[in-house]
Amino acid sequence: MKLIQIFLILFMSKSGFGQDKYVGIYKDRFSESIELKIDSTFLHKTRFDLSSSWTMGKWKVKNDTIFLKTQLVMDTLVLGKSGPKQLKDSLVLSPDKFANRIEFSDYAISTISSGGQNRTKPPLKLYWKKNKLYRINRNGTLDLRKVKAIRNDKKYRTYFLKEIE
Repeated sequence: MKLIQIFLILFMSKSGFGQDKYVGIYKDRFSESIELKIDSTFLHKTRFDLSSSWTMGKWKVKNDTIFLKTQLVMDTLVLGKSGPKQLKDSLVLSPDKFANRIEFSDYAISTISSGGQNRTKPPLKLYWKKNKLYRINRNGTLDLRKVKAIRNDKKYRTYFLKEIE
């Protein structure tokens, strides 16, 4: 009897966590990628010429619709004193994936960089179908349009295709 109970618990835990089929790295035909991780976190990246952006967060699934919720990584900007007056510390977007305490000179250097966190916002909702992630428009319809590529005159759909599991 205990063997049957153990088997049922293992089977239900595996089938109840139905996110395995979604996990992997998805890339579009342009410069974006989304990595959906097994721990329900994601990493969204864009790269084009000398600019780049990255965003991290959590994802969840409901009926093959994937919801992305951004979680910004913040640094504490230590401002110090201005004459006799003590300035309050401030929170700023981190240039890396770790929260740190930084000085103003470090912050100034990171703001003139061509890359950084959340410069290109990830989609809020995606629809999964046959190893593809389709963007969902604000009105709730799938984005099935074709967009002209910069490097050639071909038009491509805007979905993300699963590359790596």
